Amino acid sequence: MEQQKIKKVNIVYALLVILIPLIIMIGLLVASVLWIEGDAGIALWSVGIIGGILWFIIGPDQIYRKKRDKRMKELDASGYVRNHTFNADGCTVAVDVAHGKIAMVFKWNPSNCFVLPANRITNVWVDDGKMLGGTRRVSFLFIVDGVKVRVNTFTSNRSWGMQSNYVLEALSKADMMIERLQAAYQTAQAQGNQYYGN
Repeated sequence: MEQQKIKKVNIVYALLVILIPLIIMIGLLVASVLWIEGDAGIALWSVGIIGGILWFIIGPDQIYRKKRDKRMKELDASGYVRNHTFNADGCTVAVDVAHGKIAMVFKWNPSNCFVLPANRITNVWVDDGKMLGGTRRVSFLFIVDGVKVRVNTFTSNRSWGMQSNYVLEALSKADMMIERLQAAYQTAQAQGNQYYGN
């Protein structure tokens, strides 16, 4: 696991999740136009459209959650100590301060759990997303093996004041995760964890 290169998106998985529902929707449209007439054809096409929309809204998130939960159980069984786990909309980060490791599962590559020494992190910071006195997103970010990972602690479709409880709580969570990542980094450095990958 520790020699894996981080891959946030599995292209084949992403294409399957997106294209299969589209192909089914197009197939139902063709069937409703060519072979099924009247109300039955309209009903079939309506089912395809509604099913496709529901899939895009719910499907990828459900797959991500189930796979993520499975990966976290596997981590626990392997002796990984999850001192803190943060589940966001596109990424889950679990920090093992005791062993100086971090683990990540990404929404668009949920079959893989990337576990590596925390001293492979080269930078960590909080982005408050401040624009014109408010924010729509707060996140913590880090760079590991040259890959930038952004984990949102707050997102909204409207701007919130920087002193709102939602934003202050999100900033607190982001600061806490940065502290955990830095603590794991220090442990990894002290233990001399090194990466000997390709």
